[in-house]
Amino acid sequence: MDTLTAARLVEDSLPALIKGAETTLALVGACLGLGFVLGLPIALLYVYGPSWLRIPLSIYDRIFRGFPALVLLFLFYFGIGSFPGVHLSPFIAVLLALGLRSSAYQSHIYRGSLLAVGRGQTDAARSLGLTEPQTVRLIVIPQAIHFSLPGLANEYSVMLKDTALAFAVGVVELLTQGKFIAFRTHAVLPVYIAVGVIYLVLTYGGILVFRVAEWGTRIPGLSGTDKGRAL
Repeated sequence: MDTLTAARLVEDSLPALIKGAETTLALVGACLGLGFVLGLPIALLYVYGPSWLRIPLSIYDRIFRGFPALVLLFLFYFGIGSFPGVHLSPFIAVLLALGLRSSAYQSHIYRGSLLAVGRGQTDAARSLGLTEPQTVRLIVIPQAIHFSLPGLANEYSVMLKDTALAFAVGVVELLTQGKFIAFRTHAVLPVYIAVGVIYLVLTYGGILVFRVAEWGTRIPGLSGTDKGRAL
């Protein structure tokens, strides 16, 4: 196949590839959102909760970080989804499997970020009359979110690649669209190059968004927050 023909095939395939990229981004956003909703409370409970809670939280963490992502997908879709009265669509199965897995990883990011906030700031807040919950909510969490952004950028990048596993349960995301097009046109190399380029754009575009957010949420004069100037 000559270069011109390959370029035309890729151009004709762009609408389908873009549709697949939209599904990929929807999965990434939903999974990271679920990871945030669960991961931050887990980190808060681990740092500020009673010590006995660390045992079940550690078990949760080790299960979802220890199981391969593909195994979790199969467990939710073919396992839990086969229970009487339980119906999980492929999208929901991927959301639960990868989202819960992400919550375990994100909890470590937030835990480190919470511990990175200086003890002097919390002591000062308490001396001004703030209760511990108020200190955590108003002083600690905003700074911890800022500190967590580099780790979340990495989690976004990893999650973007993990969504390629969704084809195993029938979700037609970017890679699956590429496979369909390559099978139909026999233009395997050009199509997969186009798929790879789209993944690169999505990866570095998303990382740039996180870096801009890190720059925008920096606190001038506070140690550790001026690193956003590297932009």
